[in-house]
Amino acid sequence: MNTYQLEAHFGGRYIGNPYWIEMYRYIEITKLSGMNRARASQNRRKALEEYLRSIGMTLEQFHELEEKARKPFHTDGDGKIIIPVERVLSFLVSVCDEARSAMRPCPKEQVRSRFEVTDWTTEKTASDGVWSRFVTVSSGTGAKLSNQRGLREDHYIENFTARGQISCDPKFVNVATLQNAIEWGGQFIGIGAARKMGMGRFTLVKFAQVPRAAVLEAA
Repeated sequence: MNTYQLEAHFGGRYIGNPYWIEMYRYIEITKLSGMNRARASQNRRKALEEYLRSIGMTLEQFHELEEKARKPFHTDGDGKIIIPVERVLSFLVSVCDEARSAMRPCPKEQVRSRFEVTDWTTEKTASDGVWSRFVTVSSGTGAKLSNQRGLREDHYIENFTARGQISCDPKFVNVATLQNAIEWGGQFIGIGAARKMGMGRFTLVKFAQVPRAAVLEAA
């Protein structure tokens, strides 16, 4: 396996929008408590507190759960925002799915077995802003539910460089093709959320093999 260091410059916006386990639990509590069915604010709070007592959770713990559920980005141990491994692999799958056959480094079904990737780290520690827009409210089947548009807001970071590594076996992957595919994907596919809206585009500014001695030392 050869390892390659890459750097990707994001001149535009990257949106993480992760779906945390805490968000699932938060939604379940709001549904099962019936608080959303209450119209008056005092009744909403009463329904929530009664349900929380029944499951042995305090209101303070619920607010902590909500805060974790709304965390807009993945971060590392130092609090720096990262683009996680799964997002990087999903990006490669999309590239191998949408690029012309001559540009694909491998079939999309083999991405997770052909490549080993790391998180892409950034120097960002906080959101640069909030992207607000109105969208059509639809059901899971795509049917329009209302003529009123729904407001959606997502935190973003912009104008930064992300650094990571990708490893592959050059006997089974043409490295030049892989580099071209990442460059093409950065321009036309993007990574993260809201890619169809033009988010997550980047320019590959570095793609260089890491000396084997350095890889062994890091391991």
